[in-house]
Amino acid sequence: MNYSIKSANDFISSNAKKVNKNYRLKYHMMPPVGWMNDPNGLVKFKDEYHLFYQFYPYDSKWGPMHWGHFVSKDLISYQDYPVALAPENQAVESGCFSGGAIVSKDELHLIYTRHLETKEYKEEDIYCATSQDGIFFQKSESCLFNPSDLPLDYSRADFRDPYPVYMNQQYYIFIGGKKLSTNEGVILVLKSKTLSNFKYDFTIGPFYELGDMGECPSYHKVGDMDVILVSGCNVKERNNDFKNVNSSVFILGHLDLENKRMDVLRIQEIDKGDTFYAPQFISGEEKPIMVGWLEMWGKRYPTDEWDHGYVGATTFPRELTWKNNTICQSPVHTIKEYYSKEYPYDGQRIGCSLDIVAEVGEVFCLCFEAFNGNFIIGGNEKGIYLDTKASNNLNGCIRYTNEAYGKIQIRILVDQSSVEVFIDEGKETISSRIYLDGGYEIKSSGMVMNLMIREVKGV
Repeated sequence: MNYSIKSANDFISSNAKKVNKNYRLKYHMMPPVGWMNDPNGLVKFKDEYHLFYQFYPYDSKWGPMHWGHFVSKDLISYQDYPVALAPENQAVESGCFSGGAIVSKDELHLIYTRHLETKEYKEEDIYCATSQDGIFFQKSESCLFNPSDLPLDYSRADFRDPYPVYMNQQYYIFIGGKKLSTNEGVILVLKSKTLSNFKYDFTIGPFYELGDMGECPSYHKVGDMDVILVSGCNVKERNNDFKNVNSSVFILGHLDLENKRMDVLRIQEIDKGDTFYAPQFISGEEKPIMVGWLEMWGKRYPTDEWDHGYVGATTFPRELTWKNNTICQSPVHTIKEYYSKEYPYDGQRIGCSLDIVAEVGEVFCLCFEAFNGNFIIGGNEKGIYLDTKASNNLNGCIRYTNEAYGKIQIRILVDQSSVEVFIDEGKETISSRIYLDGGYEIKSSGMVMNLMIREVKGV
C-alpha cells in the first residue's frame, strides 16, 4: 500500500463518522478512526497545545505508523488536525515512529524515529520535520545523528523515541536504547549546539526498571528535581510492581550535564493500573504536565474485536508536583470548567463522565454497578485497589497501591470506558479501561464519607 498524508486524511474524512461511539470517551483524546498508541511530540506552540500520537488510520490494529494530530487550548477540548507525518517512501521508512517536539525560532520541529524494517533488516534513525504554521511539515533530507557514532555496545537497530530539550545553551536529545552485552534498557543522551549534527554525549542506566529496552524518554524539572519519564519493555514483575507487559517509571534525581551523568535518587512505577504506557511531558509548558497512552501492549482490545472502528485513547493530562519528598499526580485544573453539576451522592443513578471525590478510611468499598457489570474501588490492609474483574472487561484484573492508607481523599475520573484513580493527592494512581452501559449506581460500605459527584460535560 502507498501511504501519504493526503490518502490518510481522505480516509479519515470518509470513515470517521462510521465508528461506533458507544464506548468513546467524552473528555479524553481518542483517534477519529483507526489505531492509536503512544502520544508523542507534545508541545505548546503559539499559545496552543499540539498533541501528536502514533496513528494507523486504516485499521483498528497496529500498522505502519503515522503521526496523528490534535490541537487544544486547555488540554481537554480538542480538535482533530490533518495527519502530520506519513511513511510516504516505504523504501526508506516503513513507519514514522515516536519522538518529541521543540519550538525554535518560531518554528515547530518534530524530532521523530524513521523506522525501516524488512524480514532481514531493521534500522532506526533520527530525523526532523519542520513547520511554520504547526499544520504542514517538511521532512529533513538528512539524519540528525549517525548511529555508527554510538559506543559499540549500544544497539543501532533499537534506537528510538527522541525527545529534544534545550538546556545550558545546548540542544540535548534523550533516546531510548538497549545495551547489547547485557540486553538491558538504557537512555542515550545526544548533544548539539544546533538542531542538527548531534553527537553522542553519555548514557543513563542501565536499570532493572527499563527491562530489555528503554522507550519514550522525556524530561522536565519538577520542583528542584530532575525527572525523566521512561518506559521499559518486558520488565520482570517485582513484588507489587511491573505487572504489565511493559511498564513506565519516574527516574528522579539530578542531571549533571557537565560531568555527563544523572545522580539517581529513586526510580518508581508511575501508575499501578493495566492501561498506562509511554507518557510524555509537554514541551514548552512551564508546568510539568504529562500525557500517556490509556492502553497497554499484550492485551485484547475490545473496540477492535467488536468492530467499532478504532482503538486507543490518551490518559487525562496530569500535572506533577513535588510534595513531602515524593512526586504527586493531579488531573489538570481546567477540568473544572467542564463540570455541569456538582452534588453529594445520595443513591441516584449517575452518568458515565464523572470527576468524583471521596474521603475514605483504611477499609472501604465503592462498587459502581452498571446494567451489564460493575467495577470496584476499595481498600483493606494491603492497600487501595481497583477491581475490574467483575465487569464485562475482556482484560479484568485487580491492582493494588504499594502503600496501605488510613483516612485519606481519593479522586476518581470515570469516563465512558475508562477509570483513573488518584490516591492521597496523587501519591499513587491506578488506571484501567471498562466497558459498561447505562451509567452507575454506587454501593458503598465501610468508611466512605463526603462522596461528591461532579458531572463532566462531553467535549
